[in-house]
Amino acid sequence: MRTYGFLVLGIAAFSIVMAVVQSPGWLIGGLFSVHLAWQLLSKEIRQANCKTITKGKVLTIWANGTFLGGHHQPLHNAEIAYLDTVKEFKNLPPNFIHDVSPGDVIEIKYNAKKPDVAFVNFSG
Repeated sequence: MRTYGFLVLGIAAFSIVMAVVQSPGWLIGGLFSVHLAWQLLSKEIRQANCKTITKGKVLTIWANGTFLGGHHQPLHNAEIAYLDTVKEFKNLPPNFIHDVSPGDVIEIKYNAKKPDVAFVNFSG
């Protein structure tokens, strides 16, 4: 997603320059492109700030109704307890249900300044 985010950010910059040089109508496309670039890049920016690792206990896992590549690969949501907090992690990959079951302890990466900003650590 980072590649697409930077591509859209380049289109946004081009649109804003064209709004100044050629026509103000380009500004609408530039603003839309900035918004789309933010949607594509914001998750990675938040994940880059999550450097602290802790353990979390999986409470429940369920399919969320979004499918990736067909009806046999649903994305999952999971409630995970960590640092005296219970958080719902959304859009976990289809193999998450096969690798982890309720009651398992997994690694969670979180922002030390904002513990509510956290992600499941799949690399660990």
